[in-house]
Amino acid sequence: MRHSPFSPTGSLLIFVLVAFGSGGRAADAIVEPGPGADIRVNSIGFVPASTKVATVRDSVTQFRILRLGGAKEVEVLAGDAGKPVETAATDTAETVRIIDFSRVTDPGRYAIEAGTSERSAPFTIARDVWDAPFRVVTRAMYLWRCGTAVSGEWNGVTFTHPACHLDDAWLDHAGGGHVRRASTGGWHDAGDYNKYVVNAGVTVGLMLKAFEQFPEHVRDIDLGIPESGNATPDLLDEVRWELEWLFTMQLEDGRVYHKVSSPDFRYWGAPEKDTDPRFFAPWGTTATAHFTAMMACAARVFRPYDAAFADRCLHAAELSWDCLQTHPEQVEPDQHAFHTGAYSSPDASPRLWAAAELWETTGGKNYLRDFERRAAAIHFSDNGPGWGDVTDLGLGTYLLSKHATEAGDPRDARLVRHLRSDLFTHAANIVATGLRNPHGRPLGDSRKTWSWGANGNVAAQTFQLHVADRLQPDPRYRETAQLALGYLFGRNYHGRSYVTGLGANPPLHPHDRRGEPAWPGYLVGGPWPDGRGWVDEMASYERNEIAINWNAALIYAIAPFVEPKK
Repeated sequence: MRHSPFSPTGSLLIFVLVAFGSGGRAADAIVEPGPGADIRVNSIGFVPASTKVATVRDSVTQFRILRLGGAKEVEVLAGDAGKPVETAATDTAETVRIIDFSRVTDPGRYAIEAGTSERSAPFTIARDVWDAPFRVVTRAMYLWRCGTAVSGEWNGVTFTHPACHLDDAWLDHAGGGHVRRASTGGWHDAGDYNKYVVNAGVTVGLMLKAFEQFPEHVRDIDLGIPESGNATPDLLDEVRWELEWLFTMQLEDGRVYHKVSSPDFRYWGAPEKDTDPRFFAPWGTTATAHFTAMMACAARVFRPYDAAFADRCLHAAELSWDCLQTHPEQVEPDQHAFHTGAYSSPDASPRLWAAAELWETTGGKNYLRDFERRAAAIHFSDNGPGWGDVTDLGLGTYLLSKHATEAGDPRDARLVRHLRSDLFTHAANIVATGLRNPHGRPLGDSRKTWSWGANGNVAAQTFQLHVADRLQPDPRYRETAQLALGYLFGRNYHGRSYVTGLGANPPLHPHDRRGEPAWPGYLVGGPWPDGRGWVDEMASYERNEIAINWNAALIYAIAPFVEPKK
């Protein structure tokens, strides 16, 4: 992930080293907001039975819903906008109104009209309205692949590059001298081309959870990747590309190198033309714990499709677990040779997550005891799982465990009650916030909810809603999760989708070294320090960068709304 901005031509504008954690902030770069959009609506659309609302400026007092297509447009609903609502000064600082058109349920293409000249972006009502976005956002992970040629077409444009970074990587800064250790493959991390184990953690975790929790929705989706048509679902094939790289990061004794990276961010251009040497960073316990959790979870999810690969994953997880037991103290990697993403965070949450995944996969009582000891005083997060805090992933695995059956439950009953209560409290607050916020943003509008990559938090927060829904079904959880998607795809101050290539007026200039036109399917970091503070400019790394963890959160958020194949 970017820590310093470069111009599209490659000239250095500013070199700022920023140490930021989950929800952390760089120094504010002031953005003068333009006027908000007149009509702000989820420009992807709605499932027929869902709540359908939009946000409009105070000047809009009446509206019509028009069905598009055919010989002429047809009015299907007309009504009055709601009462004026003041948005918070920490949000968009304006007066808006809400319109509700939930009565419109027939499949089709629609638009909202207000007055004589104001019209929303078109949107769709259909049971499969989220299928295409899921494919595009997930296929974007394939387009991020490193060490191989990639190619894809979207809206008549072909996005392609030859194989890149085939010399990954050198051991100079990891105690191995000027020796190359093969570490090709994996995904480019963000707008930069480096590869980080810690950010892989939440990314792989959320993608595996999407498959594990919603298999009937995503199992049969054809992503059009090179592996399509084999015996393994495409979503898992894409995750495997990253896992195969992660194997190269593990040492023989279970330690895991922290990252593969160039020394700095100076290169800007096509990935295959990047000739800067790339190096391993030394090992650390945070990376090792993330690796352990990913491999343990993968061993379970892949087993029905490739038992041999599942065995490899489990062996790797157990080896790194043993390493963590040998090093109960946090070991920080020495990154003095690098001026790229540090991804430094405490190892407590990935250790907890690792214990949960190993217990769920193996049933080993030692893993269960370790998890329950660590979880005794733990709560769910405010932002959902992120690279700096994966507690939610571990807690979700524990609460949804298949080891708890009618015949018996090996878990600590008091801890289960505590965590369920905490989760339902968080979920209820998310629901209430989504209903209260004039743009349906379930993350809220207080100052602390606006941060670098907050759009990723909006998507990641749906993890709590869906875990709660699986434990105690409540339609409000799914409705609120759809509000989160609506915000990201157009029901926001700018009236624009925050995902490249999808929805209304999507970002055209993301902070992405591959350049323009914008590669499709990527969630940008979004506005801060308030709901107006976003610009679609390539140099705006703090608002318009893309990153694998944000995309994985969006993949998870969309997955339960993909129409199951018959």
